[in-house]
Amino acid sequence: MKSKIALLLLLLGSVKMFGQLDSQKRFQSDTRKYYVWNIFEKKYELMETEYEHSIIDIREIGSKTNGYIVISMLDNGLTRLHHGSIYSFAKTSETEGSWLFKSKNSKAKITYNPKENTITYLYDADNDRYNRLMIFNVYPDEIPDSHLKTITKVD
Repeated sequence: MKSKIALLLLLLGSVKMFGQLDSQKRFQSDTRKYYVWNIFEKKYELMETEYEHSIIDIREIGSKTNGYIVISMLDNGLTRLHHGSIYSFAKTSETEGSWLFKSKNSKAKITYNPKENTITYLYDADNDRYNRLMIFNVYPDEIPDSHLKTITKVD
């Protein structure tokens, strides 16, 4: 009997060990800065500071180099959606990481800096550099739907 229990525990442990690891990070932002590359000045110029809501989801499936990224933002009353599949991850410092992702017709890069609570989103790339970037001031969504309040029915 003890051997059957030990075998069952071993089997359950091995299933857990070889199971797929998924992690999803959700960030919310109320402000973002929009920059465009100036060819003549050879630097990024701030075009606009936007005080509109954004949600950034980073879903890693199995490893940090597989998954997808979705950026949903309000822009002058319209919803814009940027998304793509992760194909590379690089740790740029002790706490900072960058994901490269691509969709059907674009390549982009996202860098998360937890010390400053910012996400830098570079996109619209040509052969030399990314032509546009946005810097989001973010806060992590620790508890799913933490912004929703519980409604209690009172008779």
